[in-house]
Amino acid sequence: MGLGQDGHEVVVHYRASRRDAESVVSLIRGAGGRAHSVRGDVTVPREVQAMAERILADVGGLDAVVNNVGQFVVKSLDDLTVEEWDAQIASTVSATFYVSRAMLPMLRERGGRIINISDSGADRISARPRTLPYYVGKTGILMLTKTMAVTEAQYGITVNAILPGVLENSEPLLPLTRIPAGRYGRFDDVAAAVRFLIAETSDYISGSFIQVGGGWNL
Repeated sequence: MGLGQDGHEVVVHYRASRRDAESVVSLIRGAGGRAHSVRGDVTVPREVQAMAERILADVGGLDAVVNNVGQFVVKSLDDLTVEEWDAQIASTVSATFYVSRAMLPMLRERGGRIINISDSGADRISARPRTLPYYVGKTGILMLTKTMAVTEAQYGITVNAILPGVLENSEPLLPLTRIPAGRYGRFDDVAAAVRFLIAETSDYISGSFIQVGGGWNL
């Protein structure tokens, strides 16, 4: 919503939740903005490429990509299946790579932005007995962020990551006593960081990680 209010033409991605995506599109359009939806499985490279072609045909190009996806399973290593491991890696770092790579031709033409959503604490290597594949993927996103910040700088593209903490809809929802700021994060908190990184005045900020967690998990 915030990007639509700022005058950006927004493309809302979905894999299976078409109704929810169309609802977001309707809200943006109802507020006077411009929005479209596009379907694709971001863990399948050929579907991601088809998404890029659809966006180019419908919108004409891209100024920014926000990579925000990732399956989250809380399970001990003894109980974790190979399929669950693969799915979490595929939906985090692999999906971020596939989407970023497919959108690069459009972003290079405009000196665009890539904003990757990681996770608070993913910038620290530590034991994750019950969430290992998720954090392997989210930490990999940070490595990808820094690498692309270097390789894409010559095209005027900036690449940064946002590391959200515990949000109001997080599961499991931790006790508020564990959050230094005394409240859970809101979608608006994350959106504010996205809007900051998309702004024209942020064109020299690249390879950065922005914590949006109210002091949690630092």
